[in-house]
Amino acid sequence: MVDFLINIELHQNSTYQQQIREKLVELIEQDTFGDKALPSGRKMAQLLKVSRNTVVLVYESLVDEGYLVARKRSGFFVHPDLLMVQRLTNSVQADPEGVHRTTRQPDWSKRMLKQPSQLSTLNKDENWLKYPYPFIYGHIDVSEFPLYQWRECSRIAESKGKLHEWVEGYIDMDDPQLVSQIRQQILSKRGITAKPEEILITLGTQNSLFLLTNLLADQSVTFGVENPGYANLRHIISLCDSPVKPLDIDNAGLKLGKQLKDCDYVFTTPSHQYPTTVTMNVERRKGLLEQACKDDFIVIEDDYESEVNFIEQPLPALKSFDQDGRVIYVGSLSKSLTPGIRIGYLVADSSLITELRKLRAFTLPSPTFK
Repeated sequence: MVDFLINIELHQNSTYQQQIREKLVELIEQDTFGDKALPSGRKMAQLLKVSRNTVVLVYESLVDEGYLVARKRSGFFVHPDLLMVQRLTNSVQADPEGVHRTTRQPDWSKRMLKQPSQLSTLNKDENWLKYPYPFIYGHIDVSEFPLYQWRECSRIAESKGKLHEWVEGYIDMDDPQLVSQIRQQILSKRGITAKPEEILITLGTQNSLFLLTNLLADQSVTFGVENPGYANLRHIISLCDSPVKPLDIDNAGLKLGKQLKDCDYVFTTPSHQYPTTVTMNVERRKGLLEQACKDDFIVIEDDYESEVNFIEQPLPALKSFDQDGRVIYVGSLSKSLTPGIRIGYLVADSSLITELRKLRAFTLPSPTFK
């Protein structure tokens, strides 16, 4: 393989040396080479289809001008003392016909229809581990991570006998073993029964919600979101131009009734409401499903932190009470494993999962999580 590729269309309106020199200066100013050696004169001549002498003369001229240094038996390197050099083609470029024109950079602020950078985000202190009580959202206690077991699992997975399993490409399908483990070890503990075709592997809850809104949201669709609730969900929905309706909660979770009637989708965190930590009781969960059928809306259940209930036995997931396919279930391993390994899952009707799988394939062609 070629370890370096330079794209330059040489023309007859100036010497090859001048054109190559200008291109190399541009690449040097863009820190393309770093502290690595430039291609040898022979290699560069082959890339550009010019004589080696032409390239050598260019290199020597750049040494004289302070752009490069020559190191014996090593080649040519960018001068270490070079801090900043104005680009030779900063304001004027020559086109193939030799006509000079002023460079005009695109104004991206006018071209971008959406600016996610302007949305508010949760800023976490980078020094959170130094706090006396480092209770920071989205992180785990690294001292409790099962490192030995993790290394042993990695050793087994990377053995020669297992190699064919994790190098195999599934195209837009999921790893059958991972889906099986989620069904048997996670969903079963939440009271959920699902077929493999009703499960989609994602890169975590946020990725699941992003896929859902991209498939289901537009200006005509209203999303009901708990207030207070997950801010990033509101941002994701707003990027799809859907109206967001704030929904009140009380000490039993999301309140039912009139506020839900004009929603197409209702997002809720019944197991551990974010950020109040309220748990929705069984009566409220059943009432929510009854109203979903009556008023024809879909419930998106984020089973947030269901596994961190240490006071009593956690309630079955809202999805486990669903008899009419009204609940889209979203879960992840961020809290039970680690947020650094992005594994999430969606459980929904197989027809919805089919379309979500195709949508996911546009950005993640082969999600073979091993």
